[in-house]
Amino acid sequence: MVAPIVVDIASGPAVHGELPALLIEACSRAAGGGGCALGGPERAGTPLRALAVVWLDGPDHRRLRVDVASLGSPEGTLSSRELEFREEDPLPDRYRTAGLLVAALASERAGAPAPPTPSGAEPAAGAAARPPLGWLLGAGGLAGSGLDGGPARAGGWIMATALDRRSGFFGTLSVSSATTLREPAPGLSVQWLALGGGGGIAAPIGPLDALVRARLEATVDWVMASPRDPKKPDETGHGWAFGTRTAVDLVWPAESGVALFGGAEAFVRIHETDLHVHPKPKATLPRGGFTGMLGVQLRLQ
Repeated sequence: MVAPIVVDIASGPAVHGELPALLIEACSRAAGGGGCALGGPERAGTPLRALAVVWLDGPDHRRLRVDVASLGSPEGTLSSRELEFREEDPLPDRYRTAGLLVAALASERAGAPAPPTPSGAEPAAGAAARPPLGWLLGAGGLAGSGLDGGPARAGGWIMATALDRRSGFFGTLSVSSATTLREPAPGLSVQWLALGGGGGIAAPIGPLDALVRARLEATVDWVMASPRDPKKPDETGHGWAFGTRTAVDLVWPAESGVALFGGAEAFVRIHETDLHVHPKPKATLPRGGFTGMLGVQLRLQ
């Protein structure tokens, strides 16, 4: 009896429904003999022709990497290929293609003629052809809570994100600037400069071709209240405010080079900050509040 090729689908974005079965079916048809079976490295102690691992690289399954090891092969330890799909390629076809590639790599390592790889996907030169870490840059406008019992604020933001495509975990650094939508007192202007850093986890929303992200960040705000009269610079008041914020972001389309970005943040400050500008009344920052964000995100890598 010919031993099968054992295929393991590595951890990453969830694989639902019939996708694993379609991959194994396509692999078995191309491999012949004992076909292919779904399993993990723990089956290495039983007879098998080769052990393959399929990595899900990207929340919308546009990139799949296949590693194949043939037991007893004298030629190295691993063969790897990466598949890059188009947005219009149906999801079931992507997994059938991955199954065909598993059979092809296993046949190459065994010295047999390799089954053809369908033209719907473009294999990369190796496993490192596309790094698992993606870099993103977003920018846009914001509006949210301003002064305690006073006007709201509005401004702009920039955020840099490093995303691990396999696990969905990411880190962020952001900077934003804002000002009150109206004067809290006649002739008084209040501006914010906020820095934030933290991270979270991202998950795909398949039917919407979107990515939802949950993040937690530490923040520091530099706030300045000043009279609009430039002849009175000594009346300026300023202060620091430290805190945290939690947020939920939505990116659409998930893997597009340019995507729409929307976010909702809830922030909490460790302490209130009073800004005294003589003879104006003091301006106080609230202990908490909300911010809405809207903008675009660029995929740098």
